[in-house]
Amino acid sequence: MKLSNLLIGFTLGLALFLYSPAIAQMGGGGMGHGNGDGDGEHGGNMGPGGSGGHIGGGMMGGHDGNVNPDTLTQVTVQGTVIIDSTLAMMPMYFLDTDGDGQADYHLNFGPYWYTPDSSNVVLPAAGDEITVSGGSHDSGQFDMPVVIVYELNGEFWREPYAPFWNNMGRHSREGGHFHGSGDCDSFGMMEDSLETISVIGSILLDSTFAMNQFYLDEDGDGAPDYFLNFGPPWYKPESGAMRPANGDTVHITGGMMENSDHPVIVVYEINGMTWRDSTNMGSHFGGAWVSTKMPSPRQIRNPFDRNDWMRINPGWEQNWKGQMGRMMAPESLFCQLLELYPENVPNSGNKKHFAGYQVGVFFPDGQTWMGRNGRENHLRFGSSVQFQLHYNDIQTQGFNLDENSITAQCYDDETGSWVPVDDAVVDPANNTVTFSTNQVSNYVILSADQATGIEEAGNSAVIDGFSLKQNYPNPFNPTTTIAFSLTNSDHVTLNIYNVLGELITSLVNGQMSAGVHEVNFDASSLSSGTYFYELRIGQESKIKKMNLMK
Repeated sequence: MKLSNLLIGFTLGLALFLYSPAIAQMGGGGMGHGNGDGDGEHGGNMGPGGSGGHIGGGMMGGHDGNVNPDTLTQVTVQGTVIIDSTLAMMPMYFLDTDGDGQADYHLNFGPYWYTPDSSNVVLPAAGDEITVSGGSHDSGQFDMPVVIVYELNGEFWREPYAPFWNNMGRHSREGGHFHGSGDCDSFGMMEDSLETISVIGSILLDSTFAMNQFYLDEDGDGAPDYFLNFGPPWYKPESGAMRPANGDTVHITGGMMENSDHPVIVVYEINGMTWRDSTNMGSHFGGAWVSTKMPSPRQIRNPFDRNDWMRINPGWEQNWKGQMGRMMAPESLFCQLLELYPENVPNSGNKKHFAGYQVGVFFPDGQTWMGRNGRENHLRFGSSVQFQLHYNDIQTQGFNLDENSITAQCYDDETGSWVPVDDAVVDPANNTVTFSTNQVSNYVILSADQATGIEEAGNSAVIDGFSLKQNYPNPFNPTTTIAFSLTNSDHVTLNIYNVLGELITSLVNGQMSAGVHEVNFDASSLSSGTYFYELRIGQESKIKKMNLMK
């Protein structure tokens, strides 16, 4: 079939939809006939429930959306660009590779409004000679292969294996078709804080790959102003709220953070219905997908401390032993690493641990068998998984720990005990513990012995020109007094930290005279638990532990 006849037929068919008021707002992945949770029409065929249905345009270079990257064949092709601009907002791109003036490939650059977030490459013009690298698949609409573009003339265009529902990563395009370092920084990167906002706009849906990406056009110019984070594709709120369809007008309330491309809104409410509880978001954030076809390691960070990470290597699916001993690995996994409050680590008993971590490994349908019903709390990977766990001086000094005695331990559900990691390496200079294993446990803890004969003599005596007393009363509820003395007038900071070493508040930050001082601390807004207070003067500091019991 000649390209001209093919384009006329496709254009006339698409034009029939353009007369419908439902697509007055032309969005990313086409007109929505589904909500991301149910069945829908997809190019004349029934689309899968997990992807949601949609018809027609929106894609630069055509439809063929909701493609699983694992099903694509990696190709690099060169040729001359052919553009059909019949639909001004949605031009279709083709590539003539043999110079006969006829299209040999159909190029999918994504939604018409898409621009790459980590390169300055722009869409080609008709007649341009280009080199394209991407994922190829057979088209249901064209009698030629479709190439979803990853790179254009050696520059980054889009990432096929990014955690699409999250959009909180950063691209490092030093070469190849994937992250240069494999990094996948997640929610909370660089200690971003969320600003609660409410916005109204139209949904723009990017359905290039299997997991839909949701954007919001607030000003009606047809371009995205925000990326909407609805959580993993399997997440469904108890309220019954549904993911919107392309072109829907919605009212979103959520937490906003800046990103290198578009501001990200973590959705709390949609059209007045609760999407997620903003006070309990941890289990829906962080992490990344790993694939059986990934060519390089993928590094997954703790969303609240970027120095905690695990690195999963290619070949992880080989000799796989997963749920109930099954040997067949899924094509992809979603993995998370989160730090827990030490007292919340299951089965920890009287372990002398000061830090705890949870490893989450989810199958494509959202299920996990790690720790389910207290069983199968580990998975055996076909390649080693490297871990780096980070602690801080607030924790070691606040608990009065001997840093040289730190050990990492993993929970063994078969024996019901915590097993030391033999090859763990402690780096006191960088406050890290690193190790490698192919037997990944659901929980890891860091333990240490207490330092002896140091705390009382060191923190209560006047050393380095100041002293810090134990708070009184202790335990307390909800107020306590912290006393300290200064030999000379100096600039003083008095900070409060939680048990993870995260700053809660600063009670003093300024010049103070020599002598004894008392500062009251009101913890009415805090939950019961262990807290630290640090008195810092210049480069010197003293830290003590206190317990809030409500």
